Amino acid sequence: MTIREYLEECILLLTVSPIAEHFQVVKRRETETDGYLRICVTLTDEGLLEISLYCKWINEVARLIEYRFHWQDKNGKLVKRWDNANHHPGLKTFPCHLHIGDDENVKESDSMDLWKVFQVMESEIVEK
Repeated sequence: MTIREYLEECILLLTVSPIAEHFQVVKRRETETDGYLRICVTLTDEGLLEISLYCKWINEVARLIEYRFHWQDKNGKLVKRWDNANHHPGLKTFPCHLHIGDDENVKESDSMDLWKVFQVMESEIVEK
């Protein structure tokens, strides 16, 4: 999958997701060797998801290198934020981690991508 195909697949996921009411691509940049995507998504429960991801072309495949998936409720309160910024070295899953409820509540997390995030979000939003 090329950089362009990877970014298009991310946008397609938002188009078909049952929890994405509306989205806006805030910034998109791509070359043959890397790509960046920033999107704001309004959710069906009136919450918000801010997506920021950076991918690189490595060994003939687009690979997600840096990510931030910030999910907040309709009142602006953090629900969850998955990211892989280098600021919690004590975690076994470093640099991948998850903030739950507020910035100080940090948990270990597997490496995430947009598809995994939407699996979690769709199950939690549908259950409400």
